[in-house]
Amino acid sequence: MKKTIIFIFTVFVALTTLGQNGSKVGHTIKGKVVDANTNRPVSYTNIGLEGTFFGTASDSEGNFELKIPEEMVDKSIYFSAVGFTSKQFPVKDLFSKEFAVVKLESQSYDVEKVDVAAQNKVLIRILRLASENIKYNYGSGPFNMHFAYSKEKAVNGQVKAPQIARVLLYDETGYTNPSKADAFKARNYSVTKEQNDDDYSFSGAQLHLDDLLGLDWVRSASGILSPALLSNYQLALESQPVIDGKEFWVISFSPKVPSLATTGDYYAGTFKGKVTVNKEDYSILKIEGEAVAPKNNRQGRALAIGQNNTDYYTDVLYTFNVDYQNLLLKRVALDKTYTYKGNKISEQAVLEMNRAHTNNLTVIDSRDYFPGE
Repeated sequence: MKKTIIFIFTVFVALTTLGQNGSKVGHTIKGKVVDANTNRPVSYTNIGLEGTFFGTASDSEGNFELKIPEEMVDKSIYFSAVGFTSKQFPVKDLFSKEFAVVKLESQSYDVEKVDVAAQNKVLIRILRLASENIKYNYGSGPFNMHFAYSKEKAVNGQVKAPQIARVLLYDETGYTNPSKADAFKARNYSVTKEQNDDDYSFSGAQLHLDDLLGLDWVRSASGILSPALLSNYQLALESQPVIDGKEFWVISFSPKVPSLATTGDYYAGTFKGKVTVNKEDYSILKIEGEAVAPKNNRQGRALAIGQNNTDYYTDVLYTFNVDYQNLLLKRVALDKTYTYKGNKISEQAVLEMNRAHTNNLTVIDSRDYFPGE
């Protein structure tokens, strides 16, 4: 919204100045701003004529149009966007092109060579770009994803029979509009128990599938991937590893004050984690976290506990790992210990994607909390 207001104000000033001076349009330039490395559009690029208030901004798809007054045809034009090296050249260079493609180079952040305050600003910028590029870096819907689910549980050290199931997920919109609301409305699933499992008693809530899927912060653009929340975290650069020939940032994070918005947990007392970001396209490779909470709702860590409800977990400690591969969620693992009805319980739940497809889809319109036949 803020960018839109700036954009409207900039155009208004430019057009007002043009009208007041009685200037004639000398040239109209149209084009698109793209990332030089990936050819993806660069949204909301600031575009202007040097030494003037005359300018515009590219739209969400990188497109722009700018009318150049006759008296400004000898000016230089500049293009600047967060995360990219600014570019400037004579505006006349664009006059001969019916549709100009302006390529901006990704800015390389030498994060380790700046002070703490400057580093924090750079890390916020990196994570903001990671969030803004989700729709380009991950698959669009509709599609099906086939998962293998398993949960191992021990009560007071005594290991119980593992719960094993197959999960079929239908995502109507995919990662094109990442948000919590879209993820909840567009993602539905069905659960099928293993044929040799005679236990029909476990439900989707006890499987904690919503808890596991809720850790896919890329799909919901939440937690550390919500631009609106970034100022609420302490950030630090952990390392800059090379993985499979590609360079990454590993950024550690912890909320200054833990909350449902920053942790996804209604009762988290402490919370910290790491996110691994690709330097080339700002895609997320991995999200890791650990938390301590005095209590949790049995139906999910994001839910509050009613005032008269005494049936909940206490002394909760958990860690999670979320991995991404080939434009989609690949694996979610959640290890948790807690106390329930005087018993010390440990659980290890894993949701692993086996395959995904966009053809011959099985459309699912609800969340099937009970395993099928």
